[in-house]
Amino acid sequence: MTHPPSLQRWSHTAQAESNVATTIRRRLHSWVLELGVDRSLVDDIVLGVYEALANVVEHAYSSAPETGTMTITVTYEHETLTVTISDTGTWRPPTPTTGRSHGLQLAAAVADDLSVDHRPGLGTVVTAVWSRPLAAAGRT
Repeated sequence: MTHPPSLQRWSHTAQAESNVATTIRRRLHSWVLELGVDRSLVDDIVLGVYEALANVVEHAYSSAPETGTMTITVTYEHETLTVTISDTGTWRPPTPTTGRSHGLQLAAAVADDLSVDHRPGLGTVVTAVWSRPLAAAGRT
């Protein structure tokens, strides 16, 4: 299956606010459907990415005087869908409580691979990867 170049990559930077995360979630949903992702994976991809976005909204700038930004970059290359969510905020280690602080665990559970890179003063980058996600790739 050949994909138009416009469907191979998109990136968006915006304020780290819940309404923006919701808008990005909807755009990602449409994008992966247009790309031809296996419908059985669409909800997992969207959920995993939204959990990472929600972490940025809730935690990255909680000690900052102003809301910062978050960037999402989505690429499909070499039969791999890669989603990167980055911020310039401050990393806060998860502190699991009942029904809370499981967003990155959930994202890791639905992705083929999930990495979190956080460096003081530089922010956090979460990268989620799905291998061979397209319906035409022969997934069973």
